[in-house]
Amino acid sequence: MSYIIKKILVPVDFSEISELAIDTAAAIAQRCLCDLTFLYVIQHNDYYFSVLPESVHLIPPVEEIKEKVQKKLEAIQIRVQHAFKRRAELVVLTGNIESEIRAYATSENVDLIVMGTHGVSGYKEVFIGSNAQRVVTLSDIPVLTVTRSNITGFENILMPFDHSLYSRQKVNIASVVAAIYNSHVHILGILDSKDKEDLRKMKIKLQNVEGIIAGKELKFTTTIKVASNMAKTALAYAAENNCDLMVINTGHESEITGVFLGAFAQQIVNHSPIPVLSIKPLEGTFSTHTSGSAV
Repeated sequence: MSYIIKKILVPVDFSEISELAIDTAAAIAQRCLCDLTFLYVIQHNDYYFSVLPESVHLIPPVEEIKEKVQKKLEAIQIRVQHAFKRRAELVVLTGNIESEIRAYATSENVDLIVMGTHGVSGYKEVFIGSNAQRVVTLSDIPVLTVTRSNITGFENILMPFDHSLYSRQKVNIASVVAAIYNSHVHILGILDSKDKEDLRKMKIKLQNVEGIIAGKELKFTTTIKVASNMAKTALAYAAENNCDLMVINTGHESEITGVFLGAFAQQIVNHSPIPVLSIKPLEGTFSTHTSGSAV
């Protein structure tokens, strides 16, 4: 099934990082001429999201919050329309933030969710914001997380692979984005040893990926590295090669670890200074290298 970006959803909470996500999504929508929706979810104690003055100590009626939220969304809508020539639909819902985001995205056939997350410095593990983390882990729809605005596009896209399962869906979606921006695709294989058999299997896997990318007439570079920490190696490669987007899988990891991301995805989304496109593979789309081919 081909992937086409027709509708982008941006969960908004009026934070600085949320504004960055809005600009990134608006720039993509401008390039793709697709629909844009800003979603705010009201939950209990919602005034903590800077909608109401700090002097307010009691929870106001929901309708009062909705009115103030609507006005703030309309101000953002005007700014985006002026800067990016795209008009956004504004939606205000009430309920659990993460659940409402996923439910709305599914019911409205959203193709991409763009949301901000606060990264952390160093490699001491600190989970990303809980709502972003749950959406990234559980969403069946691709999620683009950003820690800074990216409105100029994606010139260099990185796809890291290790010896574990991967899906053709990840490669196909990355290819679509690369085609939109005429990006250079960086295919990075990472092994945790110099075992010759592992290297042979990795080469087979990456050759299959190369075939897909080449078939779409995209530029690509293939590199294999041996390293103990896949996430740290991928982030270092991204920095060294001016990559401005990383595409990863999350589905097979989240099934093992429950509501938390797997070790690799967790580190990448937490620490990446560039946008990360997280994809939960559809059932039946996994491929593996163990049979000698990556189908």
